[in-house]
Amino acid sequence: MITYADAQRRAKESLNGFPQEVVSSYLAFAEKGDPDDSDIVVLGVLRFYLVKKPGEPLASLPGDTKLVADLGCDSLTMMDTVFMVESLFDVKLDDGELPAIQTLDDLRNYVRSLNGREAARAS
Repeated sequence: MITYADAQRRAKESLNGFPQEVVSSYLAFAEKGDPDDSDIVVLGVLRFYLVKKPGEPLASLPGDTKLVADLGCDSLTMMDTVFMVESLFDVKLDDGELPAIQTLDDLRNYVRSLNGREAARAS
C-alpha cells in the first residue's frame, strides 16, 4: 500500500485536472485503506479518459455496465486507465487478466484485489 506522503506527491503530479472528489478519495485511501475510496478513484480515472462522458457519474451506473459496449471504452482508454491506476496505487495489473475486465464491477473488484494483495504484502 502506498504511503500518505507518496500519495500526496502522486496526486500533485498525476491528478491535475481530475475532480476534487477523486483527489480527496485517493488521499483518503492512502490514509485509511478503505476500498470504497479506491472505487471512487478508479471510476474517476476511467471517466476522465472516456472520450464520450456519460451523463451521470459512473458510480451511479449498474455494476454490470459494460466498459466497451455501454461506455465506449477503446484500447487507448483502457491503457490510459491501466497506466494511471498502476501509477497511483503502485500495483501492476496483469496483462493476461485485462480481457476479463468487462464491466464496472469487474474493474472495481480487480483493483480492490490488487490493493488487498499489496496491503497483505506490506504487513
